[in-house]
Amino acid sequence: MDTLSRLKLVVSGAIKEEVELASYTSFRIGGKAKYFYIASNTDEIISLVDICKKIELPFLVLGGGSNILISDDGFDGLVIKIGDNNIEIGGKKMACSGGVLLSLAVQKAMASNLSGLEWAIGIPGTIGGAVHNNAGAYGGDMAGIVDEIEIIKKGKIKKIKNKKCEFSYRNSVFRNENNNDIVLSTTINLILGDKKEIKSKMDEIISRRRKKMDSYPSAGSVFKNITLNKNEMSEFILQHPELPGDYMKTNNIPSAWLVEQCELKGKKIGGAMVSEKHAGRIINTGSAKAENVIILVSIIKQKVRSKFNIQLMEEIEYIGF
Repeated sequence: MDTLSRLKLVVSGAIKEEVELASYTSFRIGGKAKYFYIASNTDEIISLVDICKKIELPFLVLGGGSNILISDDGFDGLVIKIGDNNIEIGGKKMACSGGVLLSLAVQKAMASNLSGLEWAIGIPGTIGGAVHNNAGAYGGDMAGIVDEIEIIKKGKIKKIKNKKCEFSYRNSVFRNENNNDIVLSTTINLILGDKKEIKSKMDEIISRRRKKMDSYPSAGSVFKNITLNKNEMSEFILQHPELPGDYMKTNNIPSAWLVEQCELKGKKIGGAMVSEKHAGRIINTGSAKAENVIILVSIIKQKVRSKFNIQLMEEIEYIGF
């Protein structure tokens, strides 16, 4: 029995072949998946992951497709697109399946007078992906609200608490290369608030975001911000007194500021360009290839390292390279 036939045995829907992945990513970049399936429930995900492991077929569980760069060669295996979007609210807790869009979760929270998720308004992607990357903005992140996560671990469904996720800045245990756990659902802790105040805060964040947003596709922030200890920050200030005072107070240097100081806004390789509105993003001006992005990322890292003696680390993940 061939690979496709074995995959078809464990799901009810149609498994597609040679599917362009670009349309499933916020970057609109990426080659074809050898096999592709939209899983509508947990049982299908578990069954597909199990069969892939048995027949040694590479697999990728795909959420909203943000914060990733897929190779021009695509993915030589099965891409499982999470299609479930269930939300359950009880008291101050919200339980979301992995495929729930952050934008939907934010709106549902507001409708129930629950505060604590406003920072996520305008962020593309799913709850599962947000947990994976410890997504955050404007002083909030997933680490601060996650209560419990349901995962597939070694073929079995398990629940783990916040501490077991090992959250850190734009990182979690799920990003470790040796970790194969799959986030199925997440329960988050919120607080009761006033709907008008929640809406006002969301509107303020949206307004701030729009000033930095492009009309072109991107994967969001490409690099992690830099956090220095007090001694490191003091030394940096001596060498670079032009550093804005707000950054000095927090010991945090936005990667976008570093890139901008290297005069890289508008730098273009093929169809990939450093955003002129927000230097921390690389945008797809219409014909960008993954190779263009990789070259541009390399140039940015070299320039920043040369000027500031700082090594930028990618926030985006590379798939299929």
